[in-house]
Amino acid sequence: MIRVTLTAVVAALLAAIVPACGYRAGLAPSIDGVSRADTIGVAMFGNESLLPNLERELHQFASDSARRYLDMDLVSPDRADLVLRGSIQGFGRQEGARSGDNLTLETRNTITVEGELVDRRSGEVVGRTFFDTSVGVVIDVPGREPEQRSRALAIAADRLVLELVAGVEYGVTRPGDR
Repeated sequence: MIRVTLTAVVAALLAAIVPACGYRAGLAPSIDGVSRADTIGVAMFGNESLLPNLERELHQFASDSARRYLDMDLVSPDRADLVLRGSIQGFGRQEGARSGDNLTLETRNTITVEGELVDRRSGEVVGRTFFDTSVGVVIDVPGREPEQRSRALAIAADRLVLELVAGVEYGVTRPGDR
């Protein structure tokens, strides 16, 4: 005997009805105010900092952020409706908190990123941002520096995707617009 609960029936109905209502789970702005952008490409960022290869990791994190937050297909930048591009303008490492004996207990990495969102077909820049991302870590385990740097890049990638794409979708002024 099959036993169906009211909750199961409601869940099945919602699963069938919600897609038909045009509900979207992620961001997907319109390009020209009319047509929706279906694809996004993440170009390899430039690296103006003195630390090599940061751009590779930022590219991977930005691609992951686009997959996670956007209702758009991630494709090659030369086939995309919108292209996310920019550069890492700087990387700095500072000492943070100190003990009573003046020993460094914490370090802080700061990454400065400049990004823009471009309509590939027209070449028009539809959004710009410029910001610093700082991440600190307690120095209690040797070798945490790469993990700290990766965390700062992941945060920067999320911020790039969300500020630029949400700013275009909702028509708001994004922090750092120039």
